[in-house]
Amino acid sequence: MSTVFDVFREVPLTYLVLDRARVYGNLIVNTKDITGVFKVRGGMNTTNGLEAKDSSATAHVHPQDFDNIDDIVGNGIRYNGVDYEIVGLTEGRNFATNAVEHYTLTLNRLTASEKASDNVIEGENTSEFE
Repeated sequence: MSTVFDVFREVPLTYLVLDRARVYGNLIVNTKDITGVFKVRGGMNTTNGLEAKDSSATAHVHPQDFDNIDDIVGNGIRYNGVDYEIVGLTEGRNFATNAVEHYTLTLNRLTASEKASDNVIEGENTSEFE
């Protein structure tokens, strides 16, 4: 039986581990290069008479790339230089074998007001989100 990784082309992704306990935003404290299937969606959203671009995405990633499923939501994914916040996770399970074949990450693109320029602090590869 085929998995999502057999049907779609995998691309390089960067998993961003965030320190979310900051007054002025989140700090990237670690990164990990992974691969997965990335799908982006975009459109317009109208709220209270104001139009805004809406951009979200999903990433299908390998479960073995992560140590603890409980730590994934709230961190981030970088694809093609664009940062996304992980706001949801669903297990992709093979119903015949009951094995978890992939995680589907629900992603929201960080807007310019949520993202600051990359900073290098004390030689560490980190950047801040506002």
